[in-house]
Amino acid sequence: MAITLGKDGAAPPFGGGIISATYTEECEVVDITNRSNAGGSGGGPGYKITAAGFTTKTWEIECHDPAGLEAALLATGTGFQVTSVTENINIDGAVTYSVTAKEF
Repeated sequence: MAITLGKDGAAPPFGGGIISATYTEECEVVDITNRSNAGGSGGGPGYKITAAGFTTKTWEIECHDPAGLEAALLATGTGFQVTSVTENINIDGAVTYSVTAKEF
């Protein structure tokens, strides 16, 4: 099954049997304020400086075969590692798995 996601047409670069996938990229703000800007020469209040920290890239993938997905993930060498697997059991229908893979 081929899937295409988002305006850029991104799809997971690994695995098969994927039902749906979501890719997120986020970054935390880091406070880099220092003494030279935190009071000035007049002793008044300075200003706060922030910068972007490390970027966290995450795939949330729903699939039928998490072991196959993890094997494909390791074989491609993308740098992503599986951090959690959740089994989804419905009354009617197939058992699916939600897999979270993060790049470290």
